[in-house]
Amino acid sequence: MSTVRFVHAADIHLDSPLKGLEKYESAPVEKIREATREAFKNLIAFCLEEKVDLLLISGDLFDGDLKDFKAGLFLTSQLKRLSNANIPTVIIRGNHDAEAKMTKKLHWPALVHELNVKKPETIVFKQLGVAVHGQGYAQRDIFDDMSQHYPAPISGMFNIGMLHTALQGRDGHAAYSPTSVEKLRSKGYEYWALGHVHTREVVDTNPYIIFPGNIQGRHAKELGPKGVTLVTIEGAEVESVTEQCLDVVRWDHCRVDVSEAANESDVYGAIRQSISEAEDRAEGRLLACRVTLFGATELHADLVSRQEDWAYGIRAEMTDSEGDVWIEKIRFKTQTRLELAQLRLQDDPLGGVLRKLEQLKTSEEGREELLSCLSAVNNKLPRAYTQWSDALNPSDAAQAVELMDGVEQLIIPKLLQPGGES
Repeated sequence: MSTVRFVHAADIHLDSPLKGLEKYESAPVEKIREATREAFKNLIAFCLEEKVDLLLISGDLFDGDLKDFKAGLFLTSQLKRLSNANIPTVIIRGNHDAEAKMTKKLHWPALVHELNVKKPETIVFKQLGVAVHGQGYAQRDIFDDMSQHYPAPISGMFNIGMLHTALQGRDGHAAYSPTSVEKLRSKGYEYWALGHVHTREVVDTNPYIIFPGNIQGRHAKELGPKGVTLVTIEGAEVESVTEQCLDVVRWDHCRVDVSEAANESDVYGAIRQSISEAEDRAEGRLLACRVTLFGATELHADLVSRQEDWAYGIRAEMTDSEGDVWIEKIRFKTQTRLELAQLRLQDDPLGGVLRKLEQLKTSEEGREELLSCLSAVNNKLPRAYTQWSDALNPSDAAQAVELMDGVEQLIIPKLLQPGGES
């Protein structure tokens, strides 16, 4: 068997709607909306430039049902470029583009193979010495381990399993088609091409079990480089596994320590330094950046009481940046330098409020009361608000405690202002 190279991709989420983007003033909406398409073009160009032998896409080509055929025509036209270069593509459906969710049927170009959704299917590429096994999603909610129904490996072939799964669970991802490393290993395949989890992860190397991550971050929780995995095999062995970045918009989180800042100039300087480092990491891409100011600082009271003024000033200051930068959000997570334990002991409104917040955070009864209140508020919010990437999750106790910490730090300066305790 000669050298064979294949690209393993997943979670394209073509034309992902990027919910709530318009609420941000000066957001580069069109550039970000086009990002998934541009990243997919980069994927096709990479396959052509590297003259790979095969492309695998392990689910979620689309984010949901197609409103029209425009996205479908874009996709098929790009895949046709690979077919024209004699590069086959194998696709499985995931939970987002499960057959039951899609009302429009696409006509795949030659050499594009979509694996069956009703039962496992095997595609054999004799000239490559590669057998690809897999099954797509017939419906969104798949809670049984589909991989255990996959066929036995074909002797003399390099066997690849394609599966859309969260394994035994990954934060932020529904537990679809749950399975384990041990179960996948027991199938006897040489490589498992997984999808569903948007963060790149080499789960194991015996055999190789890999999540390539998505090819383009879509919001502030999908940070850092995004792309695909290029695999080189010699005979029946994996010779190399490398990551190739394809994203056109790089999401980053600049956490700026302002504990030593004495004035406005110091704050701006620290932010500029942090964003400059993020620009270097973005390597010429559009940088979509969330800025969080943290640290116990003398400026805490001014920062939290004039958040809108500070946010405007920071954005205005960053317009002088030489790179392509958009500040998605500015968060104020600074703390007072006052001793909270002493403040809680005070026999005044501030001490009383701080003691109540501490009770809400630390006692089981208090946490239940807090989560109940948050759920009531969350249920009254418009659906659009609950779909944002950083939306409130009332069932997340840790998030509730973080919220209380923020409230605590917000009210201290207000209650310490002249007349604040009256």
